[in-house]
Formats: sequence, structure tokens, C-alpha cells
Amino acid sequence: MNSMKWVMSATVVAMSVVGCGGQSGAGAQTAQAVEQKASLAIPNFYGSDTLKEALIAANIVAGSELSIEGKGSGVGEACLRNGVGSSGFCSSGAQTLAPMSRDFAAPKTASGAACVSGTATGACCPGERSNIIALDAVSAFVKSTRFAALPGNGLTTEELRRIFFATDSAGVAIANACPTNWTAFGQPSATIVKYRRDDLSGTTDTFKSLLKGGTFCPGITVIVDGSASNPSPCTSSDSATTCIGKLAENDNNAIGYAGDSATRLGNARLWLKAVAPITPTTSTYIEPSEVNVRKLLQSGATDVYPLSRRIFLNENVNRARSFEEAVLYEWIYSPTGAEEFEEILTQQGFIACAPEENFTPLACGGDGLGRGAGLCSGP
Repeated sequence: MNSMKWVMSATVVAMSVVGCGGQSGAGAQTAQAVEQKASLAIPNFYGSDTLKEALIAANIVAGSELSIEGKGSGVGEACLRNGVGSSGFCSSGAQTLAPMSRDFAAPKTASGAACVSGTATGACCPGERSNIIALDAVSAFVKSTRFAALPGNGLTTEELRRIFFATDSAGVAIANACPTNWTAFGQPSATIVKYRRDDLSGTTDTFKSLLKGGTFCPGITVIVDGSASNPSPCTSSDSATTCIGKLAENDNNAIGYAGDSATRLGNARLWLKAVAPITPTTSTYIEPSEVNVRKLLQSGATDVYPLSRRIFLNENVNRARSFEEAVLYEWIYSPTGAEEFEEILTQQGFIACAPEENFTPLACGGDGLGRGAGLCSGP
């Protein structure tokens, strides 16, 4: 159980939010947002579903009055660009900020995706800046009882890859791919129930990239942000991340990947042992702990958790922000706001770039607040 409280000038706003396993009361917030949008023109704001709960909280504390929609990093990225790839959620240049669980990717020009203006250099459109705000682990979630039964409390990266992928990133068939029964991993006979994020998800991009996966196996249920068609016990107000956490908690035969904010009392994150073709390999099964994920930032570190990643609030500095985006941005990067925002992120399960004993909010490189610390550095 996470108990979260953010206070912003007691005379202005004081809010207590209580959620289980990474939920921050998003259901109530969603209902409130729907009611507000019926009478007010509140701008929709798209981006990483993994960061959705944290951005809902930040939006409330900052008073930015955006409607935080999630839908996936690919949608947020498309909204920063010409809108192609947003699944119709936004038009060209609709946003200048996008919460993303991955860095920028080169525009997929074959599909019509392009920069709002100018030509991309590598992954970066003119004006795009990669702003790292935290670290995270993409984890394979199972029920706690399954976690306890697996040797080493986990799987090798190749075993995890075989569960989810039929081919590797080069399109070559993976040997013994797509097992359907837990007996393949020395467990009692039971059908493996598999869940994954959709293809707009930055978490899916990271999962495929770090595991060198290609085509997904058949028979995997795709979980979509805020969908009424997601399996029970998920609700239509659940983010895809929250839903996968619930599904893993509810079924001893289930496995699904998500960010750490999917953690709940009854599920567990598998430890992973990196083996070829993943590099670097690890000497043992590695827990997705703060210490092991933070090694991602340490040159020459060994036994880094294999699916560690950086988390971003990406932007385009060449275009004027909307009033609402500007309020959120200025709060996040103010001295007080940066500290409060990092507290929100860590309470949601994300990992601060700097350890607590060396606490400096958003100390993720770049300008000292993580801005420009990724692939793209601005103009």
C-alpha cells in the first residue's frame, strides 16, 4: 500500500491520495476529469501510460489543468510531431511536452510520420530535447506464489524472450519459442497466461529492444490503456500498467511485462539473469532493485538489472507552449516543484537518478535537471 500526500501552499491546495500498488486514485480523478471536460475546454495531454498516474498527481499539484490521457509514448511522441502515429488522438504539433518511457525515435517516414517542420537528424526533429526525469525497470510480473516457486526467483533473459517472442529482432525464428505450459520451466503443468502492452507503448519498445525480440508469439492478450475490454479484474479506469499488475496478482499462471508502478501486494517482479545474446551478461539472477537499476548510470558497473531504462519528459523547445503546458513545465523545473515532482515519481515506484543520501532532485545529467541528457539536446 502506498500512501501519498502532496501539499502545495496549505491555503491553496492540500490533497491526500491513497492507492494500492502504484494506483493513485486515478478512477476518481478520471471521473472528475470527465465531469470537468463537459463544461470546460480542458486540453488533452498524451504520453506514456507508465507515467500516467504520476502526471495526474503532478497536474493536480501544479494546477496546470491538463487532462492526462496516457495512451502510450508513441502517441505522445506523435503529438510532438505531425500527429501521424497518434491513432487519431491529436493533430500536428498538438503538444510541446510528452511524458515518455523511452527516448525519441526517428520518424517512421514510410508511414507518413514526420517532424512538424524541418528534417530529423537521427532520432531528433528540430528543437526536440530529451529530458530524463527518473529511472525505471521493465519487469516481468507474476503472482507472488509463482515467483517463490521459480528457481532463482526468476528467469534468464532468453527464457523470458522465448515466452513472448517468436522471432528475434532480425526476424530469425527463436529456438523453442512460444512455450504454452509452465512445464517448460520446470513447473507443474499449467497453461501460461500471457499479457503485454500494445504497440504504441514505450514499454513495449523497450522490452523488445532490450530483449532483442521481433514478432510476438500468438495467443498473448494485449492490454490497452483505459479499455473496458481488458480482462477482469481490470476496470475501464485502470491504466494498462495497473491492469497488468492486477492480472498478475490474480492468477498464478499469468505473466506480463510493465513498468515498476504495476507492483501490487500480491504480485512480484521476476529477477533476471542476462545471457547471450543479451549483453552485458550477468553472473546471477538480478533483482530489479533501486541499486541494480541505478547502476545503469555508472560507467563500468557489473550486474546491472538487464531491463533497466531511463524515463523522460521530452519537449520541443522551438515551439511556444500552451498556457497549461507552461504551468506544468515551470512547476516541474522550479526548485520546489522539482523536489515535489521527484517525490511523486518515487512514490509511484520510479527510481530517482541520485540516491537519497546524495539527494538532488532530477539529477539525471544534462543541465543538472536532466534536460538534454538523452539523444536530443534541443535547437
